[in-house]
Amino acid sequence: MSQTKPLSRIWIFTAFVVMFQLLVVQAMAVSGSLHKCCHEHADEPGHVCAVTMVLQGGYDTVAPDLVPVKISAQAPDVPVLAPHTGDIEPSHLVGGVLAHAPPRGP
Repeated sequence: MSQTKPLSRIWIFTAFVVMFQLLVVQAMAVSGSLHKCCHEHADEPGHVCAVTMVLQGGYDTVAPDLVPVKISAQAPDVPVLAPHTGDIEPSHLVGGVLAHAPPRGP
């Protein structure tokens, strides 16, 4: 049988501790008397803990500050260049079609 490494034992232990804490928080959220038994001041309106966060709908109760963004249509600050009126020759035809041909063999 293979033995687990010491580091993986630590990760397994940490996972069990976190799962146990989540189960205890859920049990305290279900049972108000258990919550009052663990916290003496659980009845106070300003009491905030993991149990009250779960009861209010989640672990993240702080809403971010929303700042409205005003978008206005403005003309660009850079001048718009007029299109070139001269004849534009494609780059592959500059110097003639044979200028870019492969060299002639023997």
